Amino acid sequence: EDIQVGVSDDVQNVGRGTLLAKNDAVKEVTGKVQGLYDAYPYPPEAVFDGPTVGYNHRWSWTHAYSSIFGEAPQSNEIEILDAGCGTGVTAQYLSHLNPYATHFNALDLSREALNVAEERAKRADLVGKPNNAVFHHMSLYDVADLDRKYDFINCVGVLHHLPDPAKGLRALAEQLKPGGLMHIFVYSALGRREIMLMQEALALLQEGRTDFTEGVRLGREVFRVLPDSSRIKSREKERWEMENERDSTFADMYLHPQEVDYTVPSLMQWVDGVKDLGIEFAGFSNPKMWDLKRLLGDSPELLEQALKLPKRQQYRLAELLDPDTFTHYEFFLSKGPVTKRDWRASSDEELFAASAIRQAGLQPWPAERTFDQDFNLIQLSDAEYEFLQKCAQDPTAELVEWEDDEKPRKISEIAAEMEKTITRDEILRLLDLEFLFLRP
Repeated sequence: EDIQVGVSDDVQNVGRGTLLAKNDAVKEVTGKVQGLYDAYPYPPEAVFDGPTVGYNHRWSWTHAYSSIFGEAPQSNEIEILDAGCGTGVTAQYLSHLNPYATHFNALDLSREALNVAEERAKRADLVGKPNNAVFHHMSLYDVADLDRKYDFINCVGVLHHLPDPAKGLRALAEQLKPGGLMHIFVYSALGRREIMLMQEALALLQEGRTDFTEGVRLGREVFRVLPDSSRIKSREKERWEMENERDSTFADMYLHPQEVDYTVPSLMQWVDGVKDLGIEFAGFSNPKMWDLKRLLGDSPELLEQALKLPKRQQYRLAELLDPDTFTHYEFFLSKGPVTKRDWRASSDEELFAASAIRQAGLQPWPAERTFDQDFNLIQLSDAEYEFLQKCAQDPTAELVEWEDDEKPRKISEIAAEMEKTITRDEILRLLDLEFLFLRP
C-alpha cells in the first residue's frame, strides 16, 4: 500500500495536518518559505574572518566516499553542489574540506540568506578560488538550468520544506554523475511529534496569518504560560530550549510554512521514487545510531531475532524503539550500485600496497589520545601513533594554501621507515575508527 508522503501528486503539509493540491499551492507555499528565510536568514551562525573551524565527515569527499565504498576515491578533483545553502555554513565546510574541487555551485531561494553566504565566503578568503561556491539565487527545482553534473551533492534541511519533495529529489538526482554521492538530511515525524503539535497550535492561533515576527512572540508566550506538565513544554526544555534562544531557530522550527516529516517506510518509498535514475540508498551517515546492538545488545535472543529482519525493517524497528533519538534522517544516496570493500578480506600484500590517508579532523592532533566521531577518547598504540604521523593528511584548504599537503604513500613504504612495527590488526583498527582511509 502506498504511503503517499512527499509524492509528486500532492503537497503534504504534515506539520499543519493539511493536504494541499499541488497546482494551487506550490507557488503560494514557495513564496511563504522564501519570506521566512528573508525575515530570518538561516542558519544564524555568526560570520567571522578566516576559514571555518571544525570538521564534519559528511562534507569531506574522501571521508564520505570511504564510509560508503570502503576505500578512498581515486581523485579529489570533484564538482560540488550545495542545494539550499542558506547562509553558507555548509558551503564553507565543503570548500574547506575539498580544496581540490574544480567547481562548486551553491543555490538558495532566499536572497537575504545568500547575502550572508557571500559575505561569509569573502571573509574566509575563498572568493576567486575554484573550491569556493558560486552562489545562485534560484529554486532547487531549477537546478538543471546551471547546466552541470556533480560528483558530490549536499542537501541538508531543504527537501522537507519543498512543496513537492519528490520533484526536488528527482531534480537533484538528474544532476548527479555516475558514481557520485548525495548527502541528504530530512525530518523524522516520530522524533518531532511535539514540534508538529506546536506548529499546528501556532497556526491556529495566528488564524492563517504569515507574520513570522508576531509568530515568534506568540510562540514564546505560549511556552511561558503552559504548565510544566505539558508534553510540548517539557520536550522543548529537555531538547530544544538552548538552540531556540535565537529567534531564527525558533521560527524555523515552529513557524515554517511547509514541512514534510517522514518515517522509515515513507522515507524509503520517497527514495525509491528515483530508482529509475540509478539512485540507490547507500546508508545513514550516523550508522551507529541505527545499530540494533545499541538497543537490544543486552539480550542475545532479542538481538538475534531482530537481525533476521530485512535491513529496512531493522531501521524501522530502531526508530520505533527509540523515537526521541531520531529527530531527523541523514543519509547518502549513490548513483549506481554500492559495493563496499572489506579490507579484512584482503591479503597482507594487497593491504600493505594501499596508499594511506589520515583523516583531517583528528582532535587533538598530534596526540596519542584523540577523539573519535562519538567523542570517545581513543588511546593509540605507539605504532598506531607513529604510523598516523607519517601518513599524508587528507588535504584541507589551509594545507593547500600553506603548500603543506603531501601525496599519499603506500603502507609498506611508511612501515619500512618506522621505529615501531605496525601490525595488520592495528591498521584495520584505524580503518574501523575512520582515522585512516586507504586508496587501492
